[in-house]
Amino acid sequence: MSDENGNIVVTLPTWEGCASPIGASLARLADKYLVRVVQSPIMQLEMANDAMRRSVLRELTEWDDLKAGYPVTVVYSTPESPDALEQFDELCIALQLREDRLKFAAIDQETAISLSEVCHIKEIKKFHGTAVMTPETPGSIKELTDLITKQEEKRELCLVFEPVESSGLITRTLIGNGLRVIRMSFYKSRPIQMANLPPVDNQIWWMVVNDAVAVPDIARGLKRQNMLFSNVRWLSSRPSVGSSLKKILPKSEFVEVSELRPDVILNKIKNYINPAL
Repeated sequence: MSDENGNIVVTLPTWEGCASPIGASLARLADKYLVRVVQSPIMQLEMANDAMRRSVLRELTEWDDLKAGYPVTVVYSTPESPDALEQFDELCIALQLREDRLKFAAIDQETAISLSEVCHIKEIKKFHGTAVMTPETPGSIKELTDLITKQEEKRELCLVFEPVESSGLITRTLIGNGLRVIRMSFYKSRPIQMANLPPVDNQIWWMVVNDAVAVPDIARGLKRQNMLFSNVRWLSSRPSVGSSLKKILPKSEFVEVSELRPDVILNKIKNYINPAL
């Protein structure tokens, strides 16, 4: 595999035994774009245990009458939420029964597209990703919660999909704004050590990151491997990743892309290395 244009390290969380969808797509296109792709997640995703999943379903049943007329907004707080829902058949069925009342919100456009695909596959509801409420700034919790609050209808119920270990900021903010909210924590992530990066000829490394909270752990993993940070470029669709970098690695180079889509990432790198004259 050629690494003429550098090495891409995909740090996005993955389910056990799986590569991230973005990482797998990048790997398939690597030779065409003359890059080496390294899968190096720093988080592993898992479903919560049976008791926690039953608790989520029970709370939904207790809070929401199937025959009620008010809308139900499903809020996807992380890029991993759609994949987690796809693995939770009982919740998919519960949402199917509420199809006509469902609205959707997501933390960024990539998550919105993913959730529309999952809802189609699981026969929950058919809609386009552009119909999902998303913040203008990808990853902005404030913008997302403001948007949901502004579009709230009478007696509306929000179902916030959040990982077990999260602080519940979206849930707490919406409750603070006066909304009826159920925090639905049915998946979790646990930290894993960054994989050792392979020896390479080209010492330029592109770190693909989808969440600002991951930046310190990635930086520690690189430091452990004696990485020269001047050779590292951080790539994300979230400005918050750049802000996090400024705090801990102020001289680091941050490259923003419109979305974390394989072709967008690879074209950005290609044009960065060989800009059109």
